[in-house]
Amino acid sequence: MNRLLMLLLVAVGALIGNGATADAYQVFKNEASPENAFRYLHQVATHPRCANCHGQEIDGVHRPTVGDDRRRHPMNISAANNLQLMFANFQFQPVPKSDKPVNCRSCHQTKNGSAPGMPPGAANNLMPGFVWHMPPATMVVPVGIEPHELCENWLNPAKNSFLAFRGSRNDMKTFKKEFVHHVHDDPLIRWAWQPGPGRSSAPGTHKDFVMAMKIWIQGGAPCPD
Repeated sequence: MNRLLMLLLVAVGALIGNGATADAYQVFKNEASPENAFRYLHQVATHPRCANCHGQEIDGVHRPTVGDDRRRHPMNISAANNLQLMFANFQFQPVPKSDKPVNCRSCHQTKNGSAPGMPPGAANNLMPGFVWHMPPATMVVPVGIEPHELCENWLNPAKNSFLAFRGSRNDMKTFKKEFVHHVHDDPLIRWAWQPGPGRSSAPGTHKDFVMAMKIWIQGGAPCPD
């Protein structure tokens, strides 16, 4: 009996340990402090629906990943054949000569495929011309990135964008304006909660994710220890 009880306690302890990160959303819902808000932001950012697109360095090359186990993207897709965007005439447009024969837009269209395994897609009227593409290598989300490191990257203007200056600790006004706009309007961000058949959604809801971003920034954008 004692052995059975011990095994049960070990099993429960393992479940609690494995669920610590997974509970970040619920912790935030229970107490919406800036610190809890960021831990939920980190939970979403490191979820495969977001982290896959941000990619990681594989064999010295910035590559996107696929699947919940973050496998290397097929078709040899990398930053080298990535579609790059610029903002001109009030809409997003491909940078001249960035449209290689094979890039994200070759398969990722404006909406999800109708069956599991088909390429996902996203678009909306909030950001005209915005299409599926990779972020820059400075915005990679490697497996196991800690909340503090992710937080510091977001607050570093040299790492948080290549489309616009998004501010930093020294310019929280711009940081709030750009980051809230990014997470609220970006069709690729919104897609994480509508990823199409056969894919798990990002934790929580898009509405709560935007709210967490606002609470974190309004609270001074504190980084976890």
